[in-house]
Amino acid sequence: MKLRFVLRQTLNNLWRERTPATASVLTIGIALVILISLFEVSISLYRNLNDLKQNMVIEVYLEASRTENDAAGISAQLSDYGTIERIRVISKEAAAEIFEKEFGENIYDILKENPLPVMIEVRLQSEYNHPDYLALFKKQVEALPGVDEVHYRHVLVEKLESLTQAVLISGLAVLIVLVFAMNLLIRNTIKLSVYARRDQIAIMKILGAGNLFIRLPYILEGAFEGLFGGMMAAAGLILAHKFIADSFEAIRFSLSVYKMLWIVTISVGILIGFFVSAAAVGHFVQKIYAKK
Repeated sequence: MKLRFVLRQTLNNLWRERTPATASVLTIGIALVILISLFEVSISLYRNLNDLKQNMVIEVYLEASRTENDAAGISAQLSDYGTIERIRVISKEAAAEIFEKEFGENIYDILKENPLPVMIEVRLQSEYNHPDYLALFKKQVEALPGVDEVHYRHVLVEKLESLTQAVLISGLAVLIVLVFAMNLLIRNTIKLSVYARRDQIAIMKILGAGNLFIRLPYILEGAFEGLFGGMMAAAGLILAHKFIADSFEAIRFSLSVYKMLWIVTISVGILIGFFVSAAAVGHFVQKIYAKK
């Protein structure tokens, strides 16, 4: 009987304050779509950046007159740095084979000779694959006798680093704004519901109703708003993922991703509504008690 009464009160509150409740649901839904999208983008960027760093190859090109013996000596100097995971010397012949694999042309057929220099491939330890150290390493190695040029994908690393930081900072800023908006709207809905039934609340208190019993309909009201907002956000995110998968053949999402989106989005929505409404109803009900 008590549960039925609480649920009836909750549904009555939602219907009575349907306009602000709808605004709360929409705000929660939009907020969750933005926040989870930013989270997914951040995770994707971080993984790509981490993969790039893990597989970063620094190519050290020697002067044209240098031989494999010279490369061995330079490799020994590089080994003393203490930051290198692997060093591999690539001879002129091996470089010609790599050229043919990548471009489908034999270098001797094109130029009648092999102008490719001896090269040293270097892999740094992963913790040193960041823009500052890479730039320092490049400068130091290019200063070594016999080294002509040092190449690595520094532009891509720097752009991914900057983009990841920008997404995280913008995500934090958006999070602050959306949390404020959700808190404001849910609190406003709860306030309207509480003050519309302030006389009933006072009577229930006089009759001995407990605090939880009085506040539960309003707490559930916020939880229902979070539930509906989470469902709306989950549906929007799943549709967006399916659109992306249909538009780009290289991108595929498994069924577990859709299930996780559904579970996480709805759970977060319910928790947001529950905790914001719980805090709000305690504040407003306490005001009613104080006035009485």
